[in-house]
Amino acid sequence: MGYEVSFHQNAHRDFQTTFRGWPVYGYQADQHHLHLTVKRMEETVRGRVLYSSILQQVYYRPRSICISHGVWWELPGYSPAHARAAYENYVAAALIQATLIISCDYNFLNVARAIYPNLADQKVRVIPNFVDLKQFYPREKEQQPRVRVLYPRRLAPERGFDLLKEVIPPLLAEYPDLEFLFAIDTNTPRYLEIFHAWRQKEAHNGRILYCHPDFNAMPEVYAAADIVVIPSIYSEGTSFSCLEAMAMGKAVIATNVGGLTNLIIDGYNGLLIHPSREYLTQALRFLIDHPRERLRLGANAAATARAFDRRLWEARWRQYISRVYPLDKL
Repeated sequence: MGYEVSFHQNAHRDFQTTFRGWPVYGYQADQHHLHLTVKRMEETVRGRVLYSSILQQVYYRPRSICISHGVWWELPGYSPAHARAAYENYVAAALIQATLIISCDYNFLNVARAIYPNLADQKVRVIPNFVDLKQFYPREKEQQPRVRVLYPRRLAPERGFDLLKEVIPPLLAEYPDLEFLFAIDTNTPRYLEIFHAWRQKEAHNGRILYCHPDFNAMPEVYAAADIVVIPSIYSEGTSFSCLEAMAMGKAVIATNVGGLTNLIIDGYNGLLIHPSREYLTQALRFLIDHPRERLRLGANAAATARAFDRRLWEARWRQYISRVYPLDKL
């Protein structure tokens, strides 16, 4: 679009590098005092700022855009006081100071509208996350003797790993032709240790598979699956994993958390369930037992995913960037 861009981020140490020719600056951050790192960035950066998150930010420069990745304060067990502190400190600051908040889902808009009706309607606009349909599209699945359930997610608590691991042992015992594949990253060694310790103890761990694919390999990983499970517990926007699985024509089971409700229409293009062991077990049994339903839901999911094409996402972002950061006024 003709802008000169630099990137500024939290880091384990100070650094400077380039990405696709643009400068990138890292600022050593203390996770318990991130506001001090943000303040340091503010003192360093010149020009206009597009804020990539409202999680750590309490001050916004005039005429700026910030991004909401969804509601994050609905952690199970949080008290009303904890939740209130999150939105009164962070959401309110963004709504008051920034020109525009771009949310990746309607859940954030609706929650903000309920708490700050006037400001939310003025400031929040929704651009759902995208899927690149050139990479993710339905393809012929190789015949295999087992039904494969794929978990293509981080092992972080909010992504539902603890929920899924509860239902796996009894299902593996019930269905000899069932297997689970975890396509997981290696960014958090502590979570990997928990995963491997759990897997090693399971009686049917030969059917609990795992891999660490890079992004370009993910279409093949999805293609080999029959069912994709997105069992988020909290802090979820319009999940990239969910959109990719839908675009690949897979039968998706997703929890009714955050922006997942913007993607899945229960019984039409997937199964949308309450995040509990009972409902997840029931949904998995249903799709394991009904292969035709898997195909029907997957076909509808692929058709739905076309509404989330990356090109549409880019066009919407161009519109708002041009409005808030007009080149002739920079």
